[in-house]
Amino acid sequence: MNYRVIQHPLVGSDLLDITAFIASYAGLAIGKAKVDEITRFISKLSDFPKIGSTRDDILTGLRAIPAAEKAVVCFTVNDDSRTVYVLCVSYAGSEWASRVKERS
Repeated sequence: MNYRVIQHPLVGSDLLDITAFIASYAGLAIGKAKVDEITRFISKLSDFPKIGSTRDDILTGLRAIPAAEKAVVCFTVNDDSRTVYVLCVSYAGSEWASRVKERS
């Protein structure tokens, strides 16, 4: 399918926060490795954009899918422009629905 994956400007902050959170209890190397795993997962959305549960109750067209065991990646898909737009990445049960609403 090859969709283009675009990230909301704050997704980078999400990933830095996840790194810091994991580093606080497991070390920086493990935090970075987990974020690398999440980043690889996000890049695969270009080939599989329609995966994940739809969450129209939060935002029309929103999809949310678990990644790297404890992460959740939230994104929308635009078939006309063949684009996947990643709105946020959360980890370990953090509140992602409110961030999606703030960023949409």
